[in-house]
Amino acid sequence: MKKTAVVLLLLIGMFTRLSAQTSDDNFQQALNEVLNDIEYQYKVKLRISGGSIEGKVLDYARWRYRPDVEQTLQNVLAPFDMVAIPDGDRKYKIQGYQYHRRSVNEAQETLNFLASKYSNKTEWEQRRMAIKACLPDALRLSPLPDAAESQPVLTELRKHKGYTVQNIGLEVLPGVYVAGSIYRPAKIKGKIPVILSPNGHFGNGRYNEQIQTRCAALARMGAMVVSYDLFAWGESTLQFDGSAHRKSLANTMQALNSIRLLDYLLSFDYADTNRVGITGGSGGGSHSMLMAAIDERIDVSVPAVMLSAIHYGGCPCESGNPIHLCEGGTNNVELAALFAPKPQLVISDGGDWTANVPEMEFPFLKRIYGFYGDGAVVENKHLADEGHDYGPSKRAAMYRFMAEHLDLDASKVFDQKGLLDESDITIEDQNQLKAFGENGENLPGHAIYGFASLEKMFQGEDEKAWIGSGARYKIGVCDWMILKRQKLGAFSRTHEIGADGLLLDMGGLGNRSTFDSKLFDPIMRRKFQDELNKYHLEVAGIAMSGFYAQNFAARDVEPMIDDCINTMHLMGTKVAFLPLGVEGDLNKHPERRDSIVAKLHRAGQKAKAAGVVIGIETALDAKGELQLLGEINSDGIKIYYNVANALQNGRDLYSELETLGAENICQILITDEDGVWLENNQRVDMTKVKQTLDRMGWGGWLVIERSRDQNNPRDVVGNFGANTRYLKKIFQE
Repeated sequence: MKKTAVVLLLLIGMFTRLSAQTSDDNFQQALNEVLNDIEYQYKVKLRISGGSIEGKVLDYARWRYRPDVEQTLQNVLAPFDMVAIPDGDRKYKIQGYQYHRRSVNEAQETLNFLASKYSNKTEWEQRRMAIKACLPDALRLSPLPDAAESQPVLTELRKHKGYTVQNIGLEVLPGVYVAGSIYRPAKIKGKIPVILSPNGHFGNGRYNEQIQTRCAALARMGAMVVSYDLFAWGESTLQFDGSAHRKSLANTMQALNSIRLLDYLLSFDYADTNRVGITGGSGGGSHSMLMAAIDERIDVSVPAVMLSAIHYGGCPCESGNPIHLCEGGTNNVELAALFAPKPQLVISDGGDWTANVPEMEFPFLKRIYGFYGDGAVVENKHLADEGHDYGPSKRAAMYRFMAEHLDLDASKVFDQKGLLDESDITIEDQNQLKAFGENGENLPGHAIYGFASLEKMFQGEDEKAWIGSGARYKIGVCDWMILKRQKLGAFSRTHEIGADGLLLDMGGLGNRSTFDSKLFDPIMRRKFQDELNKYHLEVAGIAMSGFYAQNFAARDVEPMIDDCINTMHLMGTKVAFLPLGVEGDLNKHPERRDSIVAKLHRAGQKAKAAGVVIGIETALDAKGELQLLGEINSDGIKIYYNVANALQNGRDLYSELETLGAENICQILITDEDGVWLENNQRVDMTKVKQTLDRMGWGGWLVIERSRDQNNPRDVVGNFGANTRYLKKIFQE
């Protein structure tokens, strides 16, 4: 009886709302009510993903209903730029519009439309050449930038059973490097094939076991293979924050990296220019199709788990440039067809967006290959019971195809029964595969830093403008010290000061459970990011300055650490600043050491898992900080070194830096107590500081906190501008 009464009340409420809807108010209804009604009317389940619908109101709400639920959902959600994605039997996921996705029906309609444009080889070739001519412009690689003339950074060869590995850092633009590893047969006789192995978004990048395995196996089979970082992944993050990977220029740089690496590999006298292959999985599959379309030197292509008409590649590194808008619109299937009639193997599976390849995408591809007659080779290996990876069965199919079309020795990876055998392959440690050393110490001194510097190259600005923005060192300021803590004005003031970026504070703490941060608000955060882009600035790090006066040992810090790490990701930076402050001074409060160590260990583990670092400022000397790091025992915690601590306590600054070592310092507060500008400070020799850091192989952000002129302490721009100019003169010129 009680349940019946509740239902009646709901129905009465619904009819009351309906009776209140007229053309006078455009038949408005709250979107959440509309979706609840759709669930009831159409007997479906809806799940909201990636955003809130609260407060959204729909005009002409019930007039949008149609007999078909999917059409109804499309009509209802389109005004809010949202879509409904099938998510099981009569289940749908409601989310923001995804430009790179299509429904199966839409994908088939698109393929039918594209197919209608050509019915024979002549008509196809006209479209093919038009798309190929468009792609370099869409990629911003027409004309192709001049290559750097430097020699690559190369490590020693490492010998394994049947193959060798050598890491490479190749300068693709002045000051811009791509890092990778070259796999070669242990014995090279005559000419050998060359294979590009671009990476997808699999865990651990090119250090991933599956990627190492396929490269080593192909080398054992007789090819020279190069695996290389995605832009702003792996060692590329020595120069560019991970957020740069979500920029459209990542699409440009990854194509340029492939072109430059292929140039290099084909320069060897034993490289066979007539036997060149490419294979990658997921995002590496997108890149394989793109490179096969634009680089005529490639002879064999094997895109894995990516060819799809329903998914164009959602990362900007795959679809951030308008490559799919060429010639009135295209998709990855048509881009893959540009490779015809050269040999191409498409690997697909039943567990991702390639599930429909045998019935939908492959027939389209095969039809175009059919225009070229019997000599054209295109195949599909579909693994209906597998998921999204480049696992053994997928590699086995690729090995056989590459062996057949690049004349490789398949017996090196298959036993006498024809079973895959990769047991002789050595999986190397991540640090072994690094081109620039474990901590980036071998990255050349003229390397540029920051995405803004790279952008300027493609905007045609003078070379000195971007070189001057910071080769090895970048200069920043603290937003709280330039009197713009958590304010939009911090960016224009930092620009006026002339710094490269700023340390953004998380806001006040007091007795709250976490920081009072404007960066939690997506609207404000977007405004902050717009200001960063407007002034071509970078975020040096996220600061938890609230702990200058708070007792870290006594507070429940986990929510604060979680919020800080999340903010780091949202703002595209990998370093946080955590001052232990007066309450965390372990010289004065040794009784708090155990609590601080335990909490920092936990924070460090969280940071490490998130791929970021928390830098702590302490009152200890260098030896004491090393001991503290040992007790914390987490790679996620490093020292945020403050020059003033050494100067004010009469310690030898230069030997302290070397004692700590480059690997233990994440950033440096290059500052002293107020009194005079840094250039007038008699107790620190900045040239010697630079020489020390150069000798250590350290590079990164130098952040100015104080060092104001005592005669004019309120002149923010004057004080910080003078210190910035001086540090740039010492460290950047």
